[in-house]
Amino acid sequence: MANSQEIAKKWASYRRHYHWFRLNEETPNGPLFIKVEPTNVSNLEEPDGSKDGSRPKGFMDMDLFHKIIDQAPAAGVREVTLFLDGEPILHESLPEMVEYVVSKGLEAWLVTNGSLLDEEKGKQLLDAGLDKMWVRMESDFREDYEKQGKEALFDTIVENVSNFLSLRAARGRRRPEVTIQILKTQQHPGQRIDPGFIARFEGLSVDEFFMGNPHYWREDTGFDPKKSDMGYYPCIFFWSAISIVWDGRVVGCSADLDARYILGDLNKESIMEIWNGAEMRRYRRLLKEKRYEELELCARCRGLWLMKHPKLSVLAELPVFEQMRNGAKRVLAKRTG
Repeated sequence: MANSQEIAKKWASYRRHYHWFRLNEETPNGPLFIKVEPTNVSNLEEPDGSKDGSRPKGFMDMDLFHKIIDQAPAAGVREVTLFLDGEPILHESLPEMVEYVVSKGLEAWLVTNGSLLDEEKGKQLLDAGLDKMWVRMESDFREDYEKQGKEALFDTIVENVSNFLSLRAARGRRRPEVTIQILKTQQHPGQRIDPGFIARFEGLSVDEFFMGNPHYWREDTGFDPKKSDMGYYPCIFFWSAISIVWDGRVVGCSADLDARYILGDLNKESIMEIWNGAEMRRYRRLLKEKRYEELELCARCRGLWLMKHPKLSVLAELPVFEQMRNGAKRVLAKRTG
């Protein structure tokens, strides 16, 4: 049964979908989710996105971080993901960041490669009240790591995550929820995560194993929407989320790891000023008018194309319909039990 916070979050999400369906250029509801980048420094080479090395490396100043989080609740933010590029655990104040997000009544999410998640960091993140952690691994096979010259990392990451799950269990906690995401550079029908890899976490209560692809949004993948049976739907993230790089600038997409397309600067503006600012409204207008090719950020992104209209799936997620659906499942389970 969903608690009051979960239901409130679902209604908040639906309000963003409402403005997306109507393709309003300006919305009274700010971003539901924000990504805040603690640092773009990494201890590993990551396969995501398109990085040309032009963006300076750095760590978010804590005064700037506090300024961003302080205004987030009034802007309607519900979740703060501490990640964009780099490895967040390298920021020495990461546990303090998590704790500050939670103190404002927001959910704190973390994305990490897991290689630096030692016992000390694990305890600090548990103490800080982290809500969800995604551990991203480039493969579910050790051999793939060995080919990249990362022989010891595969077992290190598995051991770190296993120890963290044991720490969580020892404290009688269910949070943070832990998802292990396996990045497959190419995905094909029927592909799955290696059962042998999943077996290494047996009895440790991993909340989810998830398989995904790196987002090669600026590369020519050969996708031609004119030859596809997919339909065009403007990207919902311009109605539901923003991403903030370590120096406080807001980028138009979390895949813009070079920070080439800037919507505003939180050193000078508020979240809501940027959310309904001229540049954000321009993106929404051009996406609404199907002039996506005029937006270099969006022109070659497959995220604008879906197999079916998303409205029905969104309506099905409304709390009232979801509760009816869950109730029907419980009745069916009793009858078949």
